[in-house]
Amino acid sequence: MKPIAGLLLGLAAGLAVAIASGPQNRTKQGKASGNEIEIARFLMENAGKVSLRHIGTVESVGAPDPQGGFTVVTDAATLALVSTGDPSKKADIYINGRGASLKQTGASFPFNRLQRAEILEAFRTAGLADPEEKLARLDAQVDAFHNGLLPGRRIPWQGIFGEEEFKQLARYLMMQGSPNLGPSPHPAEFIVEAPARGISPENIRAFTFDEYFDSFRDRLCIGIRRQWIGQESDSEHSRAVGMAEKPGNAKWVYKTIAGEPRPSRTSGKRWRDGFPKADRRTVYMVFIEKI
Repeated sequence: MKPIAGLLLGLAAGLAVAIASGPQNRTKQGKASGNEIEIARFLMENAGKVSLRHIGTVESVGAPDPQGGFTVVTDAATLALVSTGDPSKKADIYINGRGASLKQTGASFPFNRLQRAEILEAFRTAGLADPEEKLARLDAQVDAFHNGLLPGRRIPWQGIFGEEEFKQLARYLMMQGSPNLGPSPHPAEFIVEAPARGISPENIRAFTFDEYFDSFRDRLCIGIRRQWIGQESDSEHSRAVGMAEKPGNAKWVYKTIAGEPRPSRTSGKRWRDGFPKADRRTVYMVFIEKI
């Protein structure tokens, strides 16, 4: 693999097309994902009736404000303010004035889209020793996956980190801050987990981070995800172009194509018309996943 010194004119043109295509096809920002809205709605509608461990009877639900603080959620209009697309906040809502990160029961993504260019900063901020060595281990796993040498895209965190190190990193990314944005204006004090449908007082649970980690450490892993410069999806293509422009991501940007994009829901195509095949790239990022 050779690092990309810069994007060709074709890549820049592709990004321009993606931007011009409109916000409906770009990366979603400021929009809820998973079941966060449903959890917030359930708690709002059942205020005074539901009790959560560590928090007590739910008296109020708040939506984080961009400038700090929160707006109390009392109806559909204020419920719409529960926006989980903002990467700077770790608390999706406030319950009785205390920040809570909302997760779906079962498989989920405790942290999304960690780019290689951000990883050393994340490791250092989380207080991990020998961050360069850990990044080198992760580089080797991404390279092995790209070249078809791994059985799947999920890798055990134990091959990269010691348990306390991974716990420190997960705590920081899930509860405290982001590598490119620093400490969150809305840190989370608890994790609240509930199913996607049929939320009830019996199946909604609150955890401290330590409880969550101890309960699910064996179900947490590092997920490797690829996307492609030149794929039909505007959001995925433009994200891949932006990642490839960062020098710190170069080792996770490949000129060879591994796998292939899913067909677009609208066009049914995998690759963009008019985009030079020679300019396609495979670009990687990693997630913390719960399986």
